[in-house]
Amino acid sequence: MFVGHFAAALVGSRLEPRLRLGTAFLAAQLPDLLWPVFLLTGLEHATIVPGDTAVTPLRFDHYPWSHSLLLVAAWGAALAALLRARGLAKKVAVVAAALVLSHWLLDFASHRADMPLVPWSDARLGLGLWRSLPLTLALEGALFAGAIVFYARGRRIGRGFWALAFTLTLLYLANLFGPPPPNMTAVALSALVLFPLLWLWGNRTSASIS
Repeated sequence: MFVGHFAAALVGSRLEPRLRLGTAFLAAQLPDLLWPVFLLTGLEHATIVPGDTAVTPLRFDHYPWSHSLLLVAAWGAALAALLRARGLAKKVAVVAAALVLSHWLLDFASHRADMPLVPWSDARLGLGLWRSLPLTLALEGALFAGAIVFYARGRRIGRGFWALAFTLTLLYLANLFGPPPPNMTAVALSALVLFPLLWLWGNRTSASIS
């Protein structure tokens, strides 16, 4: 998923307003922020195979350190500990950790059976939503739209938030309908640029809500 993860972040930040939106984005996308680092260092591997699923040309060959259930839970615990060390409330840290874990659950729903449970096992899971582009668009789009309404309801939301939501929608559609990336290095580098920018934008947007 892509905007599905941001939908989870919107819900988490609304339920716990002390968790700023950008930090919620970071939590919900933490495995995908670690993944390009592990790709570039050779610890994990993916291949561009157009048609591997109807939704993405990326085939996730080996990514146990960023996306196994055990390690995702560990990354969530590490983020929670970091937030607590920075003086944030326990509930904020718990919601952030839950958002990290939600990444695996949403990927489990969307990926074919390539989601690892633990790094040392060949067991892979996945419900395969990505086999159907129309179903993916319908379900993930509904999640994102519903999360936007939930986040904005009863609030005075500035233009920055709507610009952010529009940008995420455009990025999602570009991923779905644009050409395959030229290589995996480009995929990794673009992710390393994109996610920090969304973190900064989300936190700025949180500060502007009145």
